[in-house]
Formats: sequence, C-alpha cells, structure tokens
Amino acid sequence: MPRFIAVHTIPDYNEENWIEMAKGYAGWISKFPHGVSYNLTYCGFADSKFFCEWEAPDKEIIEQLFKEAGLPFDAIYPVKLWNVARMAFED
Repeated sequence: MPRFIAVHTIPDYNEENWIEMAKGYAGWISKFPHGVSYNLTYCGFADSKFFCEWEAPDKEIIEQLFKEAGLPFDAIYPVKLWNVARMAFED
C-alpha cells in the first residue's frame, strides 16, 4: 500500500492538548474506508509541526478525510520507507 506523510501546523498544542484531540478523533479513525490506515505521528511541539504517516491507495483519499473532519494540513507527500537495518526500501 502506498505510504504518505501528512504535515500539519497546529499552533499552541502541547502533549495534553494532543492526547485530548486524539481521543476525540478515535471514532473518526475507526470509520476509515478499507485500505486506509493512520499509523503514527511525530510531534514537534516547539515548532507546532506534526508529521503523520498514512497508508492509502492515493493521497486524495487522505485529503478528503481531512476536509470532512475539519483537520487542517499543510501538505501530503508520497514517501517510501528506507529500512536501515536491511538496507532496502520496504513495500
């Protein structure tokens, strides 16, 4: 499945805010279409930047999910995962 990194700028968020927001989105996440998964987020609280890894057939599906949820995003990038231990890209 293709992977994507979504970049979000969310000012004035801290760990507590993030946890509360994540709890609010739990129901939304459980209703994703088949083939779409949200895997993880790297949180850069000092710079108000959040980098989320997704798997989906295409980035337009992710964009649509964000718009439906009212979740702001700066960009969505197609990416490949480089496994350093194996010295290979993962599918």
